[in-house]
Amino acid sequence: MLAFTLTGVLYSLELTTPKRRNYMKKTSAIILTTLSLLLILDSFNFGHALMMFYLAGVVPGTSIILNGTQMLELFAIIAGFIVARLMNSIVRSFIPTITSVSRLQA
Repeated sequence: MLAFTLTGVLYSLELTTPKRRNYMKKTSAIILTTLSLLLILDSFNFGHALMMFYLAGVVPGTSIILNGTQMLELFAIIAGFIVARLMNSIVRSFIPTITSVSRLQA
């Protein structure tokens, strides 16, 4: 089934314009690469290891288990970085507006 779908996609690529053909080739390459990565991560039981880290504090690939306080500190640091990045982007988006208003008044 997958072979027929890929053959149909490749045949339709030949019938389109060169610009659209390049876009479709890039898109199909990105999709196939992403699917390959998901298959590789699934073979390593990445989802199970990630959930065990979130729920129980088991560091993947080791025998280290973090206690509740350490997990809370880790999540607080990660949340702090995320909030700082969001606030930084919000402040940076207002900078052109503030500078244009201050130039008009001067």
